[in-house]
Amino acid sequence: MTPRPKLLAALALVLALLVIIPVTFVTNIDPGHVGVRINKCAGGGVDDVPLGIGYHWQGPCTDIAKYPTYQQTMVLARSPTEGQPEDQSITVTSSEGLPISVDVSLSFTLEESKVPHIYRKFRRDLEHVQQSYMRQSIREALQETFAKYAAQQLYSDKREIARGEVQGILTTRLSPDGFNVTQFTINETRVPQAVTEAINAKVAMIQEAQRAEQEVRKTQAVAAQKIAEAEGEAKARRLRADAEAYSNERIAKSLTPALVEYMKTTKWDGKLPQITGNAMPMINLSSK
Repeated sequence: MTPRPKLLAALALVLALLVIIPVTFVTNIDPGHVGVRINKCAGGGVDDVPLGIGYHWQGPCTDIAKYPTYQQTMVLARSPTEGQPEDQSITVTSSEGLPISVDVSLSFTLEESKVPHIYRKFRRDLEHVQQSYMRQSIREALQETFAKYAAQQLYSDKREIARGEVQGILTTRLSPDGFNVTQFTINETRVPQAVTEAINAKVAMIQEAQRAEQEVRKTQAVAAQKIAEAEGEAKARRLRADAEAYSNERIAKSLTPALVEYMKTTKWDGKLPQITGNAMPMINLSSK
């Protein structure tokens, strides 16, 4: 017996509902995320306990918002190849009132237990929270810190100190809302051209002074070496003179008249000098 067309249509409708209804009223929370159950009907609100990984039912009066709990990194830069395509850099002022443009990045995670609080306070997804509340927090922390230093300092020796101070401020202000700051970085600092030129001139002067100092040290080292060599030679001469004097003294003490006469005879070869004139050689022939 062939089924009636209405019965077939009813069966098809039931099957469709069995497929569509679970898909429509079930939400999956992926690993690295938590969910926030939002009750929209009378007496509704936001559940204080976040939803974990897995499938969760939601109905006509219930929505589920998802938030990532793995590390996120905000990049606020001028270059379109970093972060957003538009200019996201932040401009603040130094202690002299000079404008300073900076590219920064902030890495953070969400504390799972506080995700319902984040939704309750901001009522937006994480991307909107970053571009509004978190961006403004970064701007305020930068201005508060940079206003204590001169532009030249922020471009050179105080940059890392300022970075650490900004990270400390952000950690203090964001952590109560569930944003755990892991790293804040100042990627680039741009100061007015006049400041850059002054810094470059100062660096050149320092390098020149260092070269001059090295030349002075080299000259001093060469002079010290020559002095040491001269002192060494003088000392050697004194030692040789002392040795010679000592030797002469010993020889003088050892000479006696008899030894002198003996040395004369040992040196004479027995020949009389070949001379002309009336001079006669004086030879002591006494046999004393």
